[in-house]
Amino acid sequence: MANKKRQYVKQSDIKKQLTGCDFLLVLGERSNGKSYSSKNLIIKECWKNNKEFIYLRRYDLDVKDSLCVGYFGDCPIETMTGGEYTCVDVWRKSIYLSNIDENGKVKHGQKIGYCHSLSGAEHYKSLAFPDVNYIIYEEVVSQDGRYLFNEPSKLQQYVSTIFRHRKGKVILIGNTISRICPYYNEWDLKVAKQKLGTVEDYVFHNDNGDDTRLKVYLTDTLNYNTGMFFGLPAKNITKGAYDVTEQPHLPKPISKYKTLYNVVVEYNEFKFLCTLFMDKEESNNIIWYVQPKTTDIKPGTRVISNKFYSNPLVTRSFRNPLSPTEQRIFNYIYTNKVCFSDNLTGTEWNNIIGYMR
Repeated sequence: MANKKRQYVKQSDIKKQLTGCDFLLVLGERSNGKSYSSKNLIIKECWKNNKEFIYLRRYDLDVKDSLCVGYFGDCPIETMTGGEYTCVDVWRKSIYLSNIDENGKVKHGQKIGYCHSLSGAEHYKSLAFPDVNYIIYEEVVSQDGRYLFNEPSKLQQYVSTIFRHRKGKVILIGNTISRICPYYNEWDLKVAKQKLGTVEDYVFHNDNGDDTRLKVYLTDTLNYNTGMFFGLPAKNITKGAYDVTEQPHLPKPISKYKTLYNVVVEYNEFKFLCTLFMDKEESNNIIWYVQPKTTDIKPGTRVISNKFYSNPLVTRSFRNPLSPTEQRIFNYIYTNKVCFSDNLTGTEWNNIIGYMR
């Protein structure tokens, strides 16, 4: 049977999805064309209409001039501009369409934008950017789980600084490396349940009646492998699977354990059923076993949740035990006496447990 043709993300795909929304969140596997098409589309729009854009990253270190030049290094500028320019150069965080003369010296032409860091957003509040129509925020999903404090709100404050009292377009680009991201939680995006190759629309109603529209474009998988990748990383790199790491599993069959206690951990849309097991043959062997919770939480269940409930059986974190006994058994979590039903569950547990402790 013939292999499915690789469906790289095209400029026309980004342009189509960008129409009719203020924020476009583009997610997918690595190197599937989402960044390439987005930046080329925006560069072309800015060149044709004499407008500007901002290339945004999380930290100052990511927007050094040399790194930003590298980001634009694969853009076909000469073809795009009909030979008027041959490359993109970045100087003092400003982005220019440029040419290189016979002596190898870069000559700047049309200025098309800026390189900013979200961590340095305070520096831009007193500045004006009247010609900026677009923002491209790269690596919005952090691979190591490091985000700025209250980052989704910080991004919106930054966007308000750039666009002030007018509309603009914001493209957020991320790899499908984690189902847990503060943007999904803060904006109530059901990314974890979205199917590959689909677009979901969200509308946020504002007091002034001018709604904010956001699209989540979960790009399809290319489903390819060059033969360079293997094991768990290969599934993420070549098929767009969520990035997982090897996690500890029960050393014995589940039938060899006795259930001592149950607690449900809820973090936004994620729910885990945590069971305290005792080895039937070795009573000193106590282990927490964590698996996905796929059914509704029943009344009378002990719950740890980041949501507000008036129910006294629900507390905010493991730091709020209901009894000295519960405190002792929660200590097994702090000492990593935890096993998981599968690697994805364990990876996601480790991503959220810091919020629940």
